[in-house]
Amino acid sequence: MGRTAKEIVKANIQEVISDLNKAYADEWLAHYQYWLTSQWIRGMDADTLKQVLLRQSADELMHAEILANRIIQLGGTPVMQFDKLITTAQCGYKEPPSDPANLKQVVQDVLEAEACAIESYNQLSEKYRETDIVTKEIFEDLLEDEVKDEEEWEKLGANLV
Repeated sequence: MGRTAKEIVKANIQEVISDLNKAYADEWLAHYQYWLTSQWIRGMDADTLKQVLLRQSADELMHAEILANRIIQLGGTPVMQFDKLITTAQCGYKEPPSDPANLKQVVQDVLEAEACAIESYNQLSEKYRETDIVTKEIFEDLLEDEVKDEEEWEKLGANLV
């Protein structure tokens, strides 16, 4: 990051990197959770949910990329070991339900993940509102995506047989 860019960040850079890494870990885990679940599920409505899970899995991976770029821009290092993703994340990971036809559980698990992301990104955008505008904007953009995702999953859940 350039000299002037460093000067405008009023927050503790190491704290910003730590918060970004937590979000980065959550996005990676959401990506994996959604992708794996899309491969696992079976039954009526599974094809519809599979397509949504795959699309949102790709979105979560894109979010991880955005966060990794900001971490690197601030002079930090994204979480490099997969096993550290779980210990770094705030929202965590839920494995697919043991019954691949339990689509209601899939929807509930996704809604819980989205709710955690919404709460987290809302808090982080507020935290950096005046101390790191670039990071705040990233968290606000991610918050907007997660709000849209939650609404979509609520509708999908309401329409399950």
